[in-house]
Amino acid sequence: MDVDSLRRARVPLVLILIMVGALIGSYDYEPSARALPVLVAWTTIGLLLLEFLVQLGTPFGRRIETFFQSTTDGEEAQPVPVSRALMYAVGWPGFLVVMTVFVGILPAVLVYVFLSLKFVGGKSLPRALTAALAVTAFAWVLFEWSMSYQLYRGVLMGASGF
Repeated sequence: MDVDSLRRARVPLVLILIMVGALIGSYDYEPSARALPVLVAWTTIGLLLLEFLVQLGTPFGRRIETFFQSTTDGEEAQPVPVSRALMYAVGWPGFLVVMTVFVGILPAVLVYVFLSLKFVGGKSLPRALTAALAVTAFAWVLFEWSMSYQLYRGVLMGASGF
């Protein structure tokens, strides 16, 4: 570990501390009200720990980074034009919100994950579709099936009775 890797690891470390605070705070809620915040906090802490290991440059962190890298990640990073950065920062999340309002969370997640992996991530059609289906199925199993939490159906889907 060098000074540069410690400097890069400070952001995930700060975020871990913030999420630990949120986790501690969520245990003050009633059992039914704290289920989702606790789940989100623990999941976020786990993912941030992985990011912390990657930023530190540990051998395990390098294996994690290699596993999740796409084939084009080896290229030198070029500055992203402002118009493209705005599309990623505003356009894609805005698209997700509009889709969620009209067709509901599950179809919106399916379409959003597929399109973002295909067009932004450059993944193949089968890989993008498989990942989108897996994320959507995981969300359905987690919320609708295991937690009996009915996800928002959307204006169009809710009106049609689906």
